[in-house]
Amino acid sequence: MDKELIIETIDLRKNFGSKEILKGISLHIPRGSIYALLGPNGAGKTTTIRIITGLLKPTSGQVYVDGIDVVKDSEAIRSEIGVLSQLSAGYKDVKTRDNILLFTDIVGIDRNEAIIKMNKLMMYLDMFDKLTLNFGKLSGGEKRVVNLVRTIISSKDIIILDEPTTGLDIARAKRVRDIIRDLVNIEGKTVLMSSHITSDLEDLATHTGILKSGILVFEGTKDEAIKKFSTRDDFEEAIINAFENGETTDEKFISSPTKLEGSL
Repeated sequence: MDKELIIETIDLRKNFGSKEILKGISLHIPRGSIYALLGPNGAGKTTTIRIITGLLKPTSGQVYVDGIDVVKDSEAIRSEIGVLSQLSAGYKDVKTRDNILLFTDIVGIDRNEAIIKMNKLMMYLDMFDKLTLNFGKLSGGEKRVVNLVRTIISSKDIIILDEPTTGLDIARAKRVRDIIRDLVNIEGKTVLMSSHITSDLEDLATHTGILKSGILVFEGTKDEAIKKFSTRDDFEEAIINAFENGETTDEKFISSPTKLEGSL
């Protein structure tokens, strides 16, 4: 595995019965990047993420996360990755504070360190007063924030975020984007994210992989995607055009891994 890459998949394939969901996906995610994994519904994003996190076995292919062979040792990787899924889970009759700390205790985060980080993040996200409320009393967007804070505190070098700002108001969504940027630029983490909110992607993404019908039709930097797919230097247009016009059988839409930048 290339040392500049923190996640690499090689010819990843996944079948569910006779249906082929992933058709040879090879991703190259640099350390210290914010990598946006994009594609229309049914393109294979969720399946790819579940395989990377060791929750799903591929039909064939290889997956390496920070040098660990995920296919051979899926348990080892679960303590290395923080994952925010679309499901905002928590114990509804337990205080928000304890929902966060119960989880960070389980993954072995020092309790005092977790409390300091929790208070700082919840204060910045204008949620500090919610810590003493039961989790079930929070709104959907507030539950999302709590799950994000829990994921950030418990993660090591890699954070996977699925729709991180869904359900948030504009101000809080901006603060979430600021936090994600700081995780990479200041703390040196790598973020793999999937989102349908273009402002998130345009503001944050440094690299992107675009899936269509289970095939990687483009991989490269955000600027390379804009240059290839946009006529007016617009990332949203580039994404839409890639979804609509990416040739799933034409190698010209796949950037060479050597073009990917390393750490930011």
